[in-house]
Amino acid sequence: MDLEWYPDILVPERMITVIIGPPRVMADGMDHCGGMIRRFPFLYACSNYSLVLPLLHRMTFEFSVRRGFTSDQISAIIGECDATYLIVEHDPSLYEDDMRLVPVVVNKIRGFARDDGTVIVYSQRADPFMRHLVRAAHRVYLYADWQTAIRVHQSKKQKNMRAGGGRGTVRQVRFDAFGGGPEPGIS
Repeated sequence: MDLEWYPDILVPERMITVIIGPPRVMADGMDHCGGMIRRFPFLYACSNYSLVLPLLHRMTFEFSVRRGFTSDQISAIIGECDATYLIVEHDPSLYEDDMRLVPVVVNKIRGFARDDGTVIVYSQRADPFMRHLVRAAHRVYLYADWQTAIRVHQSKKQKNMRAGGGRGTVRQVRFDAFGGGPEPGIS
């Protein structure tokens, strides 16, 4: 059964849906479709610190929470999951030491969605893990504050001009939708 996630997200059954944005988007979505999810087993996997769980209304619905403190533990949680719906709250600190486990975790997520149930992966921002996962996802929802991204880029540009002795340089800049900021182009 497809979930109509608040405000405008559709989560198809037995597929991977990626949501990148502020934690309030996830909390509102879980609060909104709580009645629908009550009928199915539901697992929320996160690391030590969750940005979404404290924002949930306490009467939302009952679900299981499992915490993994390493990327190996998150991979094991996904492999052992017997729920219909799996939400994974991504923690980038789990992959700082060893990026070799990123494809392993992504393949576990892909296998769960193909064989067992529906997967929603949430992250507050894009990073190398999320870039890898986006290639395997069926739907991706990106909530970005472009005003802040442009303001940060402009301030960096002004700072670089002051540091260069007032000498102006011409640069082409391309915004990377999954990198969270500008990437320098051809000088």
